[in-house]
Amino acid sequence: MKKLLTTAVSLMFLAVVTLGVANAQQTTAGTGDRKFDIQLKKLNEEAKADPEGFIRRLSEKHNIPEQEIREAKQKHGLDDADIYMATALARRTNRRVGDVAADYKQNQGQGWGVMAQRMGIKPGSPEFKQMKADAKGHAGHMKAMAKNKKKMHEQQMKQEEKEAKKGKDDQGKGQGQGKGKKK
Repeated sequence: MKKLLTTAVSLMFLAVVTLGVANAQQTTAGTGDRKFDIQLKKLNEEAKADPEGFIRRLSEKHNIPEQEIREAKQKHGLDDADIYMATALARRTNRRVGDVAADYKQNQGQGWGVMAQRMGIKPGSPEFKQMKADAKGHAGHMKAMAKNKKKMHEQQMKQEEKEAKKGKDDQGKGQGQGKGKKK
C-alpha cells in the first residue's frame, strides 16, 4: 500500500513539474534587462484586453502594415510581447516582421536580447533604451484603453437600464389609462 501511495505521489509531482516547465517555455524569452522583461510581461497582459487595438497601435507606431504583423504572429505562434519585439526590431533594422519572427523562433532559447544584439542593437544602446521606453508606453496606452473601454461599457449599460426602466414606466402608464373610463 505504501509503495502504491509513494508511486502515485511521485507521478503527480512529476506531472506538476512537467506542466510548469511547459508553461515556462511558452512565455516570452528574456531580453537580459529585468525592467524591460517586466514591461514586456505587462504588455502581454494588457494586450489581451484588446488584441485588435494592440495590433493596430503596433502598426501605427512602427509604420508596418497590420496584416504583416498579424501574419507573423499567427505563422510563428508568438505572444503579444514577442510580436512587439519582432515588430520593434524589424523597424529598427529595416527587416520584415516575418523574417525577424522566423529568426527568433529558430533561436528562441537565446532570447530577445541576443536577437537584438545579433541585429546590431546592443543592450544599453540608445536604440535598446528606446525599445524599452516604447514597450512601457505601449503597455500604459493599452491599460488606459482597456480602462476607458470598461468605463464606456458601464455607461452604456446604465443608459440601457434607464431606457428599459423608462419603457416599463411608460408601458405601465399606458395600460393604467385605458382602464376605468367607459362611455
